[in-house]
Amino acid sequence: MTNRIKTVVVGAGRGRSQVRSLGRAADLFELTAWVDLDLERLHGAIDEAGLPRELASDSLDDTLASRDVDAVVVATWARTHEPLVGRALDAGKHVLVEKPYTLTLAAARALQDRADAAGLRVVVNQQWRYMPGQRTMRRLLADRAYGEPQTGHLVTYKARGGEYPDSEHSQLWQMTVHEIDSAIAMLGQPIAEVAGHSYRPPATTWRRESTAVAELTFANGARVAMVSTSDARVSSHEFRVECERGALVYLNTRGFGGQETLRAGHGSLAPVPIDGEIENTRDLDVTVMRSWGEWITGGPEPETSGRRNLHVIGALDALLRSTVSGRVERVEL
Repeated sequence: MTNRIKTVVVGAGRGRSQVRSLGRAADLFELTAWVDLDLERLHGAIDEAGLPRELASDSLDDTLASRDVDAVVVATWARTHEPLVGRALDAGKHVLVEKPYTLTLAAARALQDRADAAGLRVVVNQQWRYMPGQRTMRRLLADRAYGEPQTGHLVTYKARGGEYPDSEHSQLWQMTVHEIDSAIAMLGQPIAEVAGHSYRPPATTWRRESTAVAELTFANGARVAMVSTSDARVSSHEFRVECERGALVYLNTRGFGGQETLRAGHGSLAPVPIDGEIENTRDLDVTVMRSWGEWITGGPEPETSGRRNLHVIGALDALLRSTVSGRVERVEL
């Protein structure tokens, strides 16, 4: 590989954002093809981006066989991630995949073992954890500014207005995966056990599960109660952690892309300044993209690498097992 990383994007929906990210990291990446099964939709996306239609392809396999490619960005629905990541790895390409890595821990672990054996770099686009408010919460918890974390809750209500057109338990793959990843990042430790379930609330219009509730037990024994739904009427997000000597409360008006605030204290809560700011949530995609490119070119392993993301998929896997068994389930990595 010489000069910039020659990259293919798969998906003309979410892929629009990833194409923009490649353009904003043009010192590292060169877009060599854009793939989607629906060429009409793909041509529309390419025209909208002001790019040449020569980039368009309706076959990833043909593209990998006929074009000079170093890396593949998988920006498609969750159920397609496993086969697409597998085909990219089989062709010897580095991969950035939208969350979730895959729908099961076994599949993610098998893909990651293949990538490691071939020296290929896999990153999962878990961009929520880079929001400035979450990074500030993470710093305060890591510094033990208020002592050891004890207990808390993480609640996300998303007023999406309709269900995700994907697979069973799609709420887990589209939203809960973010909350699990953010909780792990902010607390700075993995989840050890999960008790909960993914379900359809009464009177929901969703045909598939729209909501997940769970108790998450972390490695230090701290427990967090979680509610995650996209079947809400009003959007909001709150993560509260009770520590030995005080409480920290992170709020976001939307969960992602809204206004962040942070309060902390003992006896009463006071505003805490947030470290830095972002002008646009698209900046977070670029952060993940650049960390991937720098890793490919010899830099450090990103915190959202495929190997590290197994902790997230493991927790979701445990939640699905708990949904079936009704018992507390260990996170098995």
